[in-house]
Amino acid sequence: MNKFTRTALPLAIVMALAACQETPQETAEDVAEARIEAAEDTREARQDYVEADSMDEAIDEREDLELAAAEGAYEIAKQQCDALDGDAEDACNDQAKANYDAAKEAAQRRQEAGEDMLDAAEDAVDNEY
Repeated sequence: MNKFTRTALPLAIVMALAACQETPQETAEDVAEARIEAAEDTREARQDYVEADSMDEAIDEREDLELAAAEGAYEIAKQQCDALDGDAEDACNDQAKANYDAAKEAAQRRQEAGEDMLDAAEDAVDNEY
């Protein structure tokens, strides 16, 4: 019985680890799905941006568009990271998250700058009359 346990335990561990690992085909399918979803979300956000009725709305919609693109890129990257193992997967996910966070911050800064410019333009028009 003891010999069986010494053989069965490592085999069970190897099988459990193998079951967690995605095949290249599964990764490719997941990446393809993430790309399709990202493209759809970005297309919808772009349409909302194009259809904005005011500059203020356009500024908000542009931020939404940028965030949709960043989220899509992040989801794609996470799926690609799944093909890696251990520390490489962790590093890949960390980099994907850092890129996503940087893109979000940049979109928020551009929105704030756009709002500031719009406010300045409105103030200039008000002061002109």
